[in-house]
Amino acid sequence: MHGLAKWLVRFGHEVTVVTGFPNYPAGTVDKQYRGKFSDTVELDGVHVIYSWIYASPKRGKLPRLLNYFSFVFSSMVTGVFLRRSFDVVVATSPPLFLGLSGWMISRLRGRPWVLDIRDIWPDVAVEAGEFKPGSFMVRWGGRLERFLYRRATHITVVTNAKRDNLRKKSVSEQKISVVENGVDLDILRCQSDGGEAEPRFRSQYGLQGKLLVSYAGLFGVFQGLDVVLGAARRLLEDRDVHFVMVGEGVKRDELLAYANEHGLNNVTFLPLQPREKLLPLIHESDAMLIPLVNKQLVDAVPSKLLEAWGCGKGVIYVGSGEAESLVRECEGGVVIEPGSPAKIADAIREMRQGVLDYRQWGERGHQFVKQRFERSILARKLESVCRGLDAMENRHGSSK
Repeated sequence: MHGLAKWLVRFGHEVTVVTGFPNYPAGTVDKQYRGKFSDTVELDGVHVIYSWIYASPKRGKLPRLLNYFSFVFSSMVTGVFLRRSFDVVVATSPPLFLGLSGWMISRLRGRPWVLDIRDIWPDVAVEAGEFKPGSFMVRWGGRLERFLYRRATHITVVTNAKRDNLRKKSVSEQKISVVENGVDLDILRCQSDGGEAEPRFRSQYGLQGKLLVSYAGLFGVFQGLDVVLGAARRLLEDRDVHFVMVGEGVKRDELLAYANEHGLNNVTFLPLQPREKLLPLIHESDAMLIPLVNKQLVDAVPSKLLEAWGCGKGVIYVGSGEAESLVRECEGGVVIEPGSPAKIADAIREMRQGVLDYRQWGERGHQFVKQRFERSILARKLESVCRGLDAMENRHGSSK
């Protein structure tokens, strides 16, 4: 969303973003924001308002729900009493609850609103096995979902499969637009300034000459990272293969425990990294891992997939659905079915042996995202949606 907002500003629009006080991944709000209800900054020309949010280092469903609903409340108050006019409200989900804030701000300020859906909830929680079909949370979430779909002026989704999903739920096709995930190629420069930082990572960890396979992202339920460690366990004897796992999340401690239990000295875990440190790591990697937990997540196109290609790196994609189709279409990597650590290990061995030409994957993937998923192209799509809603609102207003 930051990339889209930044490009809308470059196109000449005024953009205000309401978001929670920074608290990830530690679960604690930075000292500079404590005791405040809101604070404002300017980022890339975007007017950003940080608002109060409940944050806790404890992991679990209750702290997560409190985190979500606290921001629903604070963002609603901030948006309703914002001392500036605006033409369109955009609320992004998940969490789905945030749609309530978008709906209320839209009603009280008398402006149209777009419900921007990145993942369809509660469907994605069921597909990942986090909730059982028919459970209380799924039934309650389904009611909230239908409530918001009916009241949204327009809905944007990031994949064609998500659009088809909403159509099956009786959402009018005219009410849905696809605005895909994308990449900022001007930011994803895969060489650091001066060009000297790239070899430092390998030398720092003694990885010179190794085939380096990396994952950077959330250590969560949906990623299914246990299969990556299963592959690493099978490759322990292959001394010239190494894995790097970068990120935070609810599954991190469990993954670290597994790696220690099985002596996985071919895996290096790193905490969440700032972009200026992460990009050199990606540049030094030979391929990026993009895993999903199971075949049920058919409508997901992880942003990590497009970012890897944006950096000219091929991918080992573990999953199915729309993302699988993209990988096969551009020949930007290899596709492995979920839950198959042995097949991941086999693919990496074939990369090391030269059977799979992973260098070509990155070149093809880069051209693919440049033509179809560059962020400025997608920001134009969102701009078109918002312009259409604003024009419609003005026509209705003039006819009253």
